[in-house]
Amino acid sequence: MEKTYHLDLKTLLEYLRGKSAVLRTTITLPKNRQPCQGYLFLRNGSVIRGYVFNQAGSLLAEEQQAYTLLGAATEWRVSIDTEQATEQAFLSLAQQYSLPLPGLQTNQVVRPPYQKKALDLNALQMFSTKESLLLRSVYTLVNGERSVEQIKAQLHLSPNLIEEALGILRSLGYIE
Repeated sequence: MEKTYHLDLKTLLEYLRGKSAVLRTTITLPKNRQPCQGYLFLRNGSVIRGYVFNQAGSLLAEEQQAYTLLGAATEWRVSIDTEQATEQAFLSLAQQYSLPLPGLQTNQVVRPPYQKKALDLNALQMFSTKESLLLRSVYTLVNGERSVEQIKAQLHLSPNLIEEALGILRSLGYIE
């Protein structure tokens, strides 16, 4: 069953935390000034696929670019369902628009990382000063809007180092 929500994307994703769903919206892009269809597929509350199509059915954006374009939408038609039904909806959309089928499980979260709770500096005492500084720096840039690639670009450090810091912060429960 489909339900309409009048929420910004960030709030809607918070509301749908832990659920599998298909989110659909209509947006008008500045370039073509025609309504476009946007789709986001969630598994356990995380965006795993995103697409924007024009009226002719041509793919305009996917994954992170689609997520960014759809971030401005405030009216969403949402079908909350089982993981299998969400995967079936993706397969149906892929067939309709002739999308490649790499498998729903292969692509991971498109949604930028966000802070779950305040960073406890006492918890970082088990790390060296250098590691602690890195973790604090990465945590500071995590805001739910910056992508991992943007965080890497801002810090000018080894991408592997930043990935490792994000993994540690995620495992400690500070970010998601």
